[in-house]
Amino acid sequence: MTVTYQLDNLIAGDSVPGGSGTELAVANPSTGAAIAVLREATAEQVDAAVRAARRAQRDWARTTPGARGEALHAIAALLADRIDEFAELESIDAGKPITTARTVEMPGIVAGLRYFAGAGRLSSVLATDEYVAGNTIMMRREPVGVIAAITPWNFPLQQAIWKIGPALATGNTVVVKPAELAPLSTARFVALANEVLPPGVLNIVHGRGATVGEELVRHPDVALVSFTGSTRAGQHIAQLAAAGPKRVLLELGGNAPVLVFDDADLDRLVPTLATAVLFNAGQECMSGNRILAGERVRDALVERLAAAMGEWQLGDAADPATTLGPLISQAHQHSVRSAVSTRPRQTRLVLGGDAPDRPGYFFNPTLITDIEQADPLVQREVFGPVATVQPFRDEDQAVAYANGTNYGLAASVWTADGARGLRIARDLNFGSVWVNNHFVLGPEVPQGGFGASGYGKEGGLAGVDEMTRLKQVSVRLD
Repeated sequence: MTVTYQLDNLIAGDSVPGGSGTELAVANPSTGAAIAVLREATAEQVDAAVRAARRAQRDWARTTPGARGEALHAIAALLADRIDEFAELESIDAGKPITTARTVEMPGIVAGLRYFAGAGRLSSVLATDEYVAGNTIMMRREPVGVIAAITPWNFPLQQAIWKIGPALATGNTVVVKPAELAPLSTARFVALANEVLPPGVLNIVHGRGATVGEELVRHPDVALVSFTGSTRAGQHIAQLAAAGPKRVLLELGGNAPVLVFDDADLDRLVPTLATAVLFNAGQECMSGNRILAGERVRDALVERLAAAMGEWQLGDAADPATTLGPLISQAHQHSVRSAVSTRPRQTRLVLGGDAPDRPGYFFNPTLITDIEQADPLVQREVFGPVATVQPFRDEDQAVAYANGTNYGLAASVWTADGARGLRIARDLNFGSVWVNNHFVLGPEVPQGGFGASGYGKEGGLAGVDEMTRLKQVSVRLD
């Protein structure tokens, strides 16, 4: 696709061009060429979007959960009929390999929307009873109101759906601000959903986080902010929201450890681990880029993993044969290159290490060994197709190394010893721990981290409940 898009805001069902003088270009990361332009929303337009959502929220909340679910099912059907269109949009503005976008991501997004359509009809509350003598006490789960959904560039549409779906299913209204680097699929989805939804239920405003995003977070009529992005940005959003105060859901950075014990089945591990490192060019907060290996298995693991990573086909995301697409931007390419080139001298570069000589923002699959716990590659998130291998002596040291960062999003353990797998799953300080697998994800499964990886859950009934408030109602019986 070579069409240049002009992106407008969508407020109360109407397309509204951005009123700010700041114009932003959206680039195809496979080529570096501009594919879209957007003018940022003004503070007045952000206010108009939130006020539209607030006006629509009372009537939307008073529809039945079944009616809201039917609306989401209708939107899912529209999306399912346009999987190729949305896959192409994700490919050109987020650098998704087109085959993966079409066969994995888009079907998963449709399934997620359908799950949330049904999950909004469920509720986990205390049973009604006479907990205090002479009073019947019941609990109500209610929508919180207007939700600001601020989404990232690495999984633009998926992250939008994981916020929009449960919010709408539970009676909230939404103003979404997509990442300015990859807004196309979310903008198209919001327009499509507005063919089904009443005006004002779902709105979109475009711009940068420091301008439009902050206006949303500060707005007094926003009841909850759901944000996915970097830890630093999440900390800032939490500080702004605290002035409300208002609720915040944060899904932030990660630096997932992969604990490989000497008895691990390398035939199963290596292909899974190569995917865990390279899927979406490593731009995934749960990527298995921090590998901890037992001393006896380390050499064989490094040799086989390097070979497996080298088989991934780097190329233009529009090419159906491509399995490793570009990084999102030139600035991010520079960040990944800097993290690798400034690695400590004791480390050994086994594979890759730099960008290929071609247009776009690519980086070669990279594998580094002889890493130490205090090294920046262990302590900081690289967010690229880069993996490190660090040895450990025993189980206690493996757990200590794994827990030895500020992040707590995801981890995996590879061992033939079932008891060991359960012990380590217990002792690891991560929101998701996978044993003999990695990237075990689905809309029914809540995801969320600890520590610098944020708080709150997305997905599953836990993620649906996050979009509600709990009210106690007591009725005197005499």
